[in-house]
Amino acid sequence: MKKIIFGLALALMCSMGPAFAAEKVNINTATQEELAACPAVGADLAAKITEYIQNVGDFTSYDDLKEIEGIDDSKIKAITEFFVIEGVESFDCNC
Repeated sequence: MKKIIFGLALALMCSMGPAFAAEKVNINTATQEELAACPAVGADLAAKITEYIQNVGDFTSYDDLKEIEGIDDSKIKAITEFFVIEGVESFDCNC
């Protein structure tokens, strides 16, 4: 039940934009549903992200995200409005 409530709260925060997101979620521990709830990710990319984590392991840098088809610097910048990689400095790009 807690996961459902958390997922709904995350979806609401994502739909309202980054200004309303009080705390970013670790992308490595987010569920596919939590990822898909954010407009920066969506269902297709959420599936690819969770598949990558299951097959390769956790992301250890933001550049790791580029291993996924459809993710470039501008997409990473959008994703980092809602998600973080725990223990990794923030993503900085020239996009």
